[in-house]
Amino acid sequence: MRYRWVVLAGCVLAYATSHLTRWSYTGFAAYISADLQLDKAALGLLGAAFFYPYALAQVPWGSLTDRIGGRYVISLGVVGVAALLGLFATARTLGEAVGWRVGIGVLAACGFVPIAGLLARWFGPGERGVANGAYYGLGGGLGEGAAFLLLPVIGIYFLNRSDLAMPDWRGAMIVMAVFIGAIGILCCLLLRSAPQAGLGVSASDSGPRPSGVERRDLLSDPILWLLGLYFAAGIVALRLIPGWLTIYAADLYRLQWGYGQEAAVTAGGMIGGLYVLGHVGGSPMVGRLSDHLLERGVNRVAVAAVGLVVSMVGFGLLTVPIPSPWALGALALVIGVALHTFPLINAAAAERWGVRRAGESLGWINMVGQLAGAVSLSLSGYVGMTFASRPGDPLAEYSGIWYLGAASCAVGALAGWVAHRRMQA
Repeated sequence: MRYRWVVLAGCVLAYATSHLTRWSYTGFAAYISADLQLDKAALGLLGAAFFYPYALAQVPWGSLTDRIGGRYVISLGVVGVAALLGLFATARTLGEAVGWRVGIGVLAACGFVPIAGLLARWFGPGERGVANGAYYGLGGGLGEGAAFLLLPVIGIYFLNRSDLAMPDWRGAMIVMAVFIGAIGILCCLLLRSAPQAGLGVSASDSGPRPSGVERRDLLSDPILWLLGLYFAAGIVALRLIPGWLTIYAADLYRLQWGYGQEAAVTAGGMIGGLYVLGHVGGSPMVGRLSDHLLERGVNRVAVAAVGLVVSMVGFGLLTVPIPSPWALGALALVIGVALHTFPLINAAAAERWGVRRAGESLGWINMVGQLAGAVSLSLSGYVGMTFASRPGDPLAEYSGIWYLGAASCAVGALAGWVAHRRMQA
């Protein structure tokens, strides 16, 4: 059973490729738009072309993981993503680029849900929280860091090497595809679908046959849809923070604290870095806390609901004057921790419907959340600025965005708490 930590390391790498893939075009956006003659609307279409099929593919991937195991689903999915990224590098028109991004979105869904289903078989209830927090926090942090920091550097290198067979962003994309493909092969070598031969369950889950709750029709269980609503509300809030926090922080440094433009942008990036630090370190920490509380009878869903309550307060504080940069940094860090409690639902689903249906149940829950998150990100700027602008206050345009995040957290916290109470009944 010590091999479970090797499996967890492989899952961290696999999930890092998922985040790297979803944001891969952003690091090369300036070069892609110039090469394919794309405007901002077309670049937005490239983003949507990934997220909607990514959301709809959650249930099929989760169900397939339950049937054949996570090892080949995850590793072959990652290799397939690498192949499609290489083909994306050959796109000559917007239609071709969108088509390849749709395929990439479908295969990239082999990450979140199948990984959670695989870890449910390797980690018992006493460790599922920290395992899900670790793969989500560390894997997501690695993938986002590479996408936002490393890819532009690679793109600049290829842009200045005209002697290469495929210069500019195309060559850089192929290098990234090779790197992701190598990780997929490594995952195939490291991962195992279950601790036992075949598709068994971990020793910690051995015992009686599935309970009546586990046998009942999954889609008729109201807990599934309550957790789906929690997920949707959490992801709506989650999409708003990375999209707006650094922009808001830079304006705050410039307009309220008198920083110059370049210094304000740099400082805003540091605030975003503190949020990411909360994400990376907070998810395993909260997961471990939930493992300890579960032993004392506290449901994981209750912990997740409290996380959204704290996030709601954090969004609310962003709507009032921030007294100092230190206060803003501390607030970003706290939101980064509290807003990433939803991987606890991965463990809760395995414990509600059993590890044999963990992939299917999480597929439905995550599909609802991902669709809501994709829609909210595209509408957030319009909604926020329309409903909360105050003439003469340049920072007021952000208030509506933060109110939207707070309201979303409130809905999610309520759904989580109702689910918790029904699960306790």
